[in-house]
Amino acid sequence: MTTSEMEEQGNATAQHQHQQHQHQQQNDHNNSALNGDISGHSILLNGNGSTLKARRKTIKTVQFQIHDSQASPTPSSSSTEIIYKFSSSSSSPSLWATSSLIVLEGIVHILVLSLVLLHIWIAPYTKVEESFNLQAVHDILTFGVSPESVKQYDHLEFPGVVPRTFVGPLLLAACSWPIMILARLFTFASAAPKGLVGQIIVRSILGLFTFLGWYQVSRGIQYQFGKLTSILFMIVSGVQFHWLFYAGRTLPNTFALIVVNVAYSYWMQASSQKSRVFTEKCLFRMIDCFVLATVLFRSEILLLLGPIILLELIMARIQLISTILEGMKAGLASLAIAIVVDSWFWRQWMWAEGAVFWFNAVQGKSVAWGVSPWHTYFTSLVPKISGIALPLALVAVVIEPRFRRYMIPATVFVTAYSILEHKEWRFVVYTVPILNLGAAITLSWVLKQKTLAYRFLVVILFGILGLSFISSTVQSLISSFNYPGGQALQRLHELELPHFSAVAMVHIDGAAAETGCSRFGELASSSSPIAPENPWTYSKNESHKKHQDYLHYTHLLTSIPEFHKHDYIVLEQINGFAGLTRTPLSKIKETCPATFKEISTNTERQALLSKDKVIRLWRECSPLQIMTEGKIWIMRRYGAV
Repeated sequence: MTTSEMEEQGNATAQHQHQQHQHQQQNDHNNSALNGDISGHSILLNGNGSTLKARRKTIKTVQFQIHDSQASPTPSSSSTEIIYKFSSSSSSPSLWATSSLIVLEGIVHILVLSLVLLHIWIAPYTKVEESFNLQAVHDILTFGVSPESVKQYDHLEFPGVVPRTFVGPLLLAACSWPIMILARLFTFASAAPKGLVGQIIVRSILGLFTFLGWYQVSRGIQYQFGKLTSILFMIVSGVQFHWLFYAGRTLPNTFALIVVNVAYSYWMQASSQKSRVFTEKCLFRMIDCFVLATVLFRSEILLLLGPIILLELIMARIQLISTILEGMKAGLASLAIAIVVDSWFWRQWMWAEGAVFWFNAVQGKSVAWGVSPWHTYFTSLVPKISGIALPLALVAVVIEPRFRRYMIPATVFVTAYSILEHKEWRFVVYTVPILNLGAAITLSWVLKQKTLAYRFLVVILFGILGLSFISSTVQSLISSFNYPGGQALQRLHELELPHFSAVAMVHIDGAAAETGCSRFGELASSSSPIAPENPWTYSKNESHKKHQDYLHYTHLLTSIPEFHKHDYIVLEQINGFAGLTRTPLSKIKETCPATFKEISTNTERQALLSKDKVIRLWRECSPLQIMTEGKIWIMRRYGAV
């Protein structure tokens, strides 16, 4: 063999080896691309890459074989064939299931918002704790915000024990103003109880914002735990009495809870992201919201923010220096807003929430409203406002490690706040979203179990949720009887406005003012849909002691009618809640069928089921009866016409 022939043979051999090496690399590339967990489709491909078979699967293990005509020539392998064999797979949610969850989510959100608005309609009046913010909204809408207008505000005459911020009422008034204008322009306003239109509008706007805060939490939950858990969170929340009933009530805690829920949403979004930059940004937005709620509305939220920041620092998701700088920036901005707004309306330099903190925490004067044992929050108040969510949240601590990062700060917050002797459920209401999240996690986990025992447990748990909803409804009906002052003011106008031609002067005593009377119910209010020919004036003067002090009033709303019986005549007695009693089943069997038949017949004839008929049906057919007694009396002076 010549040298040139040997060189040619060597080149051919090298070329063949190079081709085999390239072919092996291609096979290795296909191998590496197919190994591992694959979510999507199981497929069978022929040599030109066309799909022969496809089905939705979550693929856990993949085995493949490669037949190549060049490497292993066989009669049936004229092209490359890749065969996938699945050793283990499970079905992923279908498009139908995903669409069903989206529809269910929308239905649940609409129902929960409807319940919030329904609670406002059932009990449209407010009590003493809510009066400052409600009166402030009224005054802003009625008089304006000029220096001369502020002089007419209710808070300057009745400042209360501690000052409150005007930031919340100012924002609420700004959002309510356009709707108030429409309510006065269109006749639908007259369909509502007279004197209540403005109050219902304002409280409905607040209820909407409160709902949006809870909706934001549900969106954050969806980032972290999925759509099913998010839906279950709203279902658990929708059967709880306290947040539904107080969602539209102008408590400082309600304003604070809206901002806290937005903070929770940022916190949960940060926990679901892998990007450090995005996580830090979300945590900073969370800090901003917590600081804003602390400085403006409720200083105790600082006890909740503290353990959250400490936990995030331990987990190294934020840095100490940058956290301090962000907190200072948010604090200074919030403080500037508070001082500017509060000083304008209080007509002196004022940081309202700072004054509240000094009164309650530093001076310790909150004990004048009662003292409770240190364990009250754990043994009474938190179980009261959370219901079934509390035990389910404790289960979630065990089954879901990710939930612990939320439960730990909430527990530290309640423990720290237990040091203060005066305790109310609304001081720790910010823990309820966390507990509801834990309940949703547990329910979601139980729903995913396939054994018969767990399916039976699902029935039991959702049965308890149904009972919770019934309990919430009953509590709402009972609570509607706690506002006799507001009912008395409305009833006074209904009784006297059609025929009382003189200038009316009404005195409202302390009991009536604390149980529902507000400026929104006064006929002189610009929010009222009606305007009497002669102006009505109202007084809450608390200095009257003698009979003669009241004689220049034409009407009284009073809780002590016997004190005025020589000078005034009672027009009507307004009853309020006085307790619960049980009716024997034997009596219900006698009265309920006849009453139901009578009401059904009349309803078919009149095509209308009135509120009075519903109340009568409840009294005759329910084993639980609401006891009432006289609370406020409407009185008119002898000779006043």
